[in-house]
Amino acid sequence: MKKVFLTGFIALLLMSFTFNDDLPIIDSNTIVLKIDIDESKTGWGNWNRTDCLRGLDFRVRNDGYNKYAKKYRWSIQFRNRYRDDIHFSYKAVAPNEKYDIRSSGRTTDRVHVDSGDTRGSYYLVRSGNSIYVYINKIRLGEKDYGYGYYDCDR
Repeated sequence: MKKVFLTGFIALLLMSFTFNDDLPIIDSNTIVLKIDIDESKTGWGNWNRTDCLRGLDFRVRNDGYNKYAKKYRWSIQFRNRYRDDIHFSYKAVAPNEKYDIRSSGRTTDRVHVDSGDTRGSYYLVRSGNSIYVYINKIRLGEKDYGYGYYDCDR
């Protein structure tokens, strides 16, 4: 009687479950999610010219709020359209800090962008809607030393 009951119970269990060969076998601590990502939507804004240089463009992307810094992370890309390499210092701030940064001239990062190339970085900024990118201490040429800074050409 016990054998009949046990055999019937096992048969009932096997009929209760269906197996799908398409699903990967995973351990109990793993969750598998399928997320479709549209590669064409990068979130980058349009290329903009800087206030100072005709041959240097930049664009920005808001990467979201950083709860630890209590600021928004903004990615920045610079594009060099000059025939020469360009070297400059820059800082990104909230638009309401635009006049403070322009009067102080204090920048925090230095970047080198080869002719025809693009280079990027990111900043943490208090504004989630827009940012102001300030550039100074510009040098055009192969080296970033040995001669003075370049004046604006705009």
